[in-house]
Amino acid sequence: MEQKELINVLYDAHVINTQYLETEVSSLVNDTRKVKKNSCFIAIKGENFDGHQAIEDVINKGAKLIIVEDLPQEPEQLDATIVQVTSTFRTQAILANQYYNEPSTKLNVVAVTGTNGKTTTSNMISQLLESLNRKTGVIGTLHYKVGDKYYPAVNTTPNALEMQRLFNAMVETDCEDAIIEASSHALALGRLSFTDIDCAIFTNLTREHLDFHSTMEGYANAKSLLFSHLGQSFHNDRPRLAILNMDDPYHTMMAEVTSADIVTYSLEHPQATAYAHSITEKNGKTEFIIDYKKETFKVEIPMRGSYNVSNYLAAFLTLSKYYQYTIDDILKATKDFTGVTGRMQVVDEGQDFEVIVDFAHSPDALERVMQELIEHKSDDQKLIALMGHSGGNRDSGMREPLGDILFKYADEIVFTADNPRFEPVEKIVNEMIGLHHNDNKPYSIIKDRAVAVQQAIDIAQKNDIVLFAGKGGEPYQVIGNDNIPYDEVQTVIDAIHRKQL
Repeated sequence: MEQKELINVLYDAHVINTQYLETEVSSLVNDTRKVKKNSCFIAIKGENFDGHQAIEDVINKGAKLIIVEDLPQEPEQLDATIVQVTSTFRTQAILANQYYNEPSTKLNVVAVTGTNGKTTTSNMISQLLESLNRKTGVIGTLHYKVGDKYYPAVNTTPNALEMQRLFNAMVETDCEDAIIEASSHALALGRLSFTDIDCAIFTNLTREHLDFHSTMEGYANAKSLLFSHLGQSFHNDRPRLAILNMDDPYHTMMAEVTSADIVTYSLEHPQATAYAHSITEKNGKTEFIIDYKKETFKVEIPMRGSYNVSNYLAAFLTLSKYYQYTIDDILKATKDFTGVTGRMQVVDEGQDFEVIVDFAHSPDALERVMQELIEHKSDDQKLIALMGHSGGNRDSGMREPLGDILFKYADEIVFTADNPRFEPVEKIVNEMIGLHHNDNKPYSIIKDRAVAVQQAIDIAQKNDIVLFAGKGGEPYQVIGNDNIPYDEVQTVIDAIHRKQL
């Protein structure tokens, strides 16, 4: 695509140095490290770095089209087209959509938002669709997936350039569907701008990210943007679809801001479109009954927890309502569902105690998991919990409630690092412990998470339950500015094997 075709979509742009406008644009980037010959470089004012400071450098590397908010000195003397816009952050979404030829319009895009359940629900949907012989792409916390290829996830929802590039890769590899997690940060920051969403799911809303959103109202407003994104147009001759969890009071807010058609799911309200009840658990699996379209049928999934029944209902409605599969097709696909990495994942290496890895990192999610485990724990079993707080340099207000929950339900606690960033682990943990240091309940503080994992495994005795909370399938720890590769499940497996030696 030539420069002039790329920037022609911008309404309010001041162009300097027009002699390069017929040059083919080789790539669209906002990272100086990715610049190559004839790149278009978009100067973003980021948290830690302002791309405007690197304009000379990227031109020396071969960039021939530079998008800026602030003009450099003597722009006419630079060996590149300079385009001044009001907001480079907003412009990058427009240009990415243009550069990749509106890729999201060529896919069925299903977006999941909520505090908890995004990863489980999105991966459920992807697995069920693939069992029905559809080729899917996934963008979320665990990984970015394009067909059968997997890539590390840098953010739950990447920036607009990366988002559109991934959609384009899905189109080029004949994917039919893109299942994405829509984080509140991404929605508030416009990372999903010019993503043509067909079906949006709301799971729940509990306290998280208030360091960024300030209030629960601000947090909810950010989530609601997904539903206003659904717009007014039809896709495949049908209106866009919103799937809402009736059990969460914020579902009414999501309904108010969208013009899409709405279906609901619930574990509490029989009038919902899909209602689940009679939930029972055994051997790490959950059975339940769904009432839907005046029919009743039994379902079993290889996951624990009523909240995962709720997540399944969202996935079920996506396949039945948006994709219009029959109940028989969906139930057949459900039998092939294997669970989701790091979401109530049972680790069984032949040990004589139970081990569970879960992503629970907010007070609501942690309490749900621990209530679930306590409900099925016998008097002779001990519940050992390992956890840190993922919000280093972020929402410290979650620490005290997390600590309260751990001391309420666990028999023994191992506190450790999660994503401390620049905060001392000891400070984070002491804020979690709060006034509980006087409680008559054993706990330890071990800064190194791998060492802490080994400690939790070593103190477990026959029939005990050990919960590793907070990381789940997240493939890294954030320490300082670095994302350090980390695999909780493999670390737990290695610890079990060492104990068995």
